[in-house]
Formats: sequence, C-alpha cells, structure tokens
Amino acid sequence: MKKFIFGIAAIIVVGIVVVSFLKRGNGEGKQAAEVAEDTIDSESLFYIEPLSNKDIYFKADTVLPDNPVVNDMVDVANGYAILRAAYCDAELWFRFGGVVNDTISLLKTDVIKDKGIRAAAEKYVKTLVDILPRDTALWNEVDTLLWANVWSARESFADKLTGRFSLNHYGRITEKDFQKYMDMKQFIPNYDSIYNLRKYQSEENEFYLKVMAEQTQSFDRECLYTVEYAHQRRHEEPHVAIPMLEALMKSGKFSRYLHEVWRTWRVLRQVAQSPSRDGMILNLEYNQMRFRCLNTILKQIVKDPKDIYAINDFCFLATYDNIIRYSQFMFGNSAPLEHMMLFPEILEGGNDEDNEDLDEDS
Repeated sequence: MKKFIFGIAAIIVVGIVVVSFLKRGNGEGKQAAEVAEDTIDSESLFYIEPLSNKDIYFKADTVLPDNPVVNDMVDVANGYAILRAAYCDAELWFRFGGVVNDTISLLKTDVIKDKGIRAAAEKYVKTLVDILPRDTALWNEVDTLLWANVWSARESFADKLTGRFSLNHYGRITEKDFQKYMDMKQFIPNYDSIYNLRKYQSEENEFYLKVMAEQTQSFDRECLYTVEYAHQRRHEEPHVAIPMLEALMKSGKFSRYLHEVWRTWRVLRQVAQSPSRDGMILNLEYNQMRFRCLNTILKQIVKDPKDIYAINDFCFLATYDNIIRYSQFMFGNSAPLEHMMLFPEILEGGNDEDNEDLDEDS
C-alpha cells in the first residue's frame, strides 16, 4: 500500500498537494551560463519550442454549472498551466539563449476567474518578461542572481495559488482517510505479491499482468494491473505499456489511480524520447493528456461538489510539475529522476530473465 502512494499521504493533510519545486543551488546557475560551450544538434532545435504561445489552457469538454468549487478547479488547472509554461520558457533562455520575452507575454491570464489569482498571474508574467534579457550576447554572462529572480517570481505565484486553493477550503482528509482511500488491497487483495513482481522481470509475469488487466471488470483494477504491467520490461524503450496506459486515460472512465496512470505514462514517454537537457520535451502533449484526465475527474466533482477525494485527485494532477530541463538530476532533464522515483526497482536491481541469460552465457 505505502509503496504505491510514494509518500503523497504525508502532505495531503496540510493542504493541496503541490509537487515540490526543485530548487537550484548557486552552482547550477553557473552551469546554465556555461551552456554555450555545449554542442547542440541544430536539427533538434526545431523541436524545442516555447509553450506560452501555444494552447496550454484547460477547457471543460462539457457544459459546467456555475458552481464555486467547479470554478475553482478550472482556475487551479489554468493557474498552474500558466505557472509551468512561463517557467519552462524561461529555461529556454538559460539553456539556449533564446529570446522568450514576447512569447511569455502572450499568456492569457484572463482565463482565470478569480481576480486575486488573475492579478498574481499578470504580475508573474510581467516580472519574467521584464527581467529576462533580450540581448543574446548576454547569454554567457547569465548569473545566479538572474536565475534567483526567475525562481522568486515563480515561487511567489505558486504561493498565491497554494494559499487560495488550499484543500482545506473544500473539506478535510486525514492521513488515515487518505491511506484507506488509496489502499490497493480493496481492489486487489493480494496486491503485495503483485507489487513484488517488479523485482522479477519475466515473460510469465508480463503475460499474467496483461491478462489480469484485460479481463477485469473493475476500472480501478485495470489501472492498477496496467501500471504494474508497465514495471515489466523496464529496460525497453519505447515501453510496450504506453498504448495501454493511453487507452485508459482516453476512456473517460474515472479511477482514483488515474494520476498514477498519467505519471507512469509520461515518464515512460519522456525517458524514451530524451533524458537530455537539450532534447525534445513533449510537455504540450503531456499536458493535453493531463487535461483529458482532469476532465474525467471534474465530472465526478460536478456530480458531487463535496467529494473531497475527487477534489484532491484533481488538485494533485493539476498542480504536478512539467518535465523541466534543470532539476536536481545533474546529468539531464527531470525525467530520469522521476523515473527512478516511480520505478525504484531500477536501483534495487532484480532477477531479470535477461540478466539470468547473461549469467548463464558467461
């Protein structure tokens, strides 16, 4: 049970679940400044595009009631979409020296209904536009102060969002309540043994998990079995579970594990795409799928605006950070670090059939 939650429960109690922004030390600012020495494939730059001038906003796929809670959920989704897009575009300056001021200024803060949050969004956008250099000749002179100013603007807006949309505005969940809600054993009584299959990569385990996912009548069980199926063939890229995970999210069916399906899908896509700071990061595509899932969860909230668990599910997924180029992972973007977090068995090792074959050959 606790293995699957990945430590979320501890922070649910104190308010809306917001993924910790990965703060950078002074040394990494200098690392950004030295990027000019890197060799960048010119063809890959075609795929490295800003987000702020794209359609990055959450839109309901059905007519919504004029309900304060529902309105807040839409603002949560759009507030964090703006927060993420502007910051990821700021990273393009630090990594490639691309001028992004005018692009960031195109963000549509008027999609936010709450006046206070809309004003905070406008201030955040204006701050980034004003402080980011337009002179590409300054690229090699980027220092930690500029980096700190960008971070400070992001953190300030994030604090406004967190304070305004704190989970305790809508209800209360204790840690015990959350653990009970997320307990996989209510759907798969032998979940511990299923989880332990991660340590033993084999065609037999893979076949078993896939069959169980395909044959169950419970969508929650289907999500759980598919996530566990994704932990087989963990060294294969692109992973064979990717289309199965996509099908779950596109089905429009609700599950309390939908955010785990999305996180698993996204990290598998990105580690196969590029673990590099200079590579293509498909945040636009990832967020479009995120919004599919959010629409599914929002329908649950429309049915019952007091469903604190659905509200929490929505907020967790809506506030989860983009894949970013600079993180605590020293040798690439944030995807490899997230991969290790979601797939801890990679570090623990295991008894892969492939490894056993190699041992026999040697």
